[in-house]
Amino acid sequence: MKGLAGALLIVNLALFTWGWLREHAPRVEDALAGQELNRDRLRILAGESEPVPVPVPTQTPASLPTTVVLAEACLEWAPFAADEAERAREALQSLALGPRLVEGSVTVPAGWWVYIPPFRSRQQAERRVAELARQGVKDTYIVQERGDWENAVSLGVFRGEEGARRYLETLKARGLRSVVVGARQQQARLVALYIREPREAETQRLTDLRQAFPGTAVRAGPCP
Repeated sequence: MKGLAGALLIVNLALFTWGWLREHAPRVEDALAGQELNRDRLRILAGESEPVPVPVPTQTPASLPTTVVLAEACLEWAPFAADEAERAREALQSLALGPRLVEGSVTVPAGWWVYIPPFRSRQQAERRVAELARQGVKDTYIVQERGDWENAVSLGVFRGEEGARRYLETLKARGLRSVVVGARQQQARLVALYIREPREAETQRLTDLRQAFPGTAVRAGPCP
């Protein structure tokens, strides 16, 4: 009986202690109440459905480049054959561009050309070029590449057939009869005109002039 009484006493003490602690121990919710949580430092454990917030590093002003090099800008008007480039320069004289007008070259596909068919020898081609010069046709060259067109005399290359045929009619009006038009898929170096530091009025002027020079375009780009 004494053993049973002792066991009951121990059980009663344990229940009393547990009840007292339950009433007087601080609750976790109360301990956290009133405290501001730093939500950007929280980590969601595996199994949660919401994404883990990850701080995104930002570039500080000290890490940004301190020097920016700007390329000089030009207004490009191109492409021109030699005689068209001369007309374009004359049309720009009223702008008094001075050294701000720069000439360069561009490479474009030469889809059409006006030419005299190949001669049997280089000497014959040179004599024909001399005759053309006396007639006022100076923008010529003799094809030197080996092949079907060797010793042909080119009188001009054009991006489109319309421009080539228009030039052909001009040459025929001068009395040239052996000149023909044909397609020629080669690269040609033509003239480009550049205006450094263009002003608004100059840009408008080039836009207007472009209408008188079919096949040309005006665009902004780096200077040559």
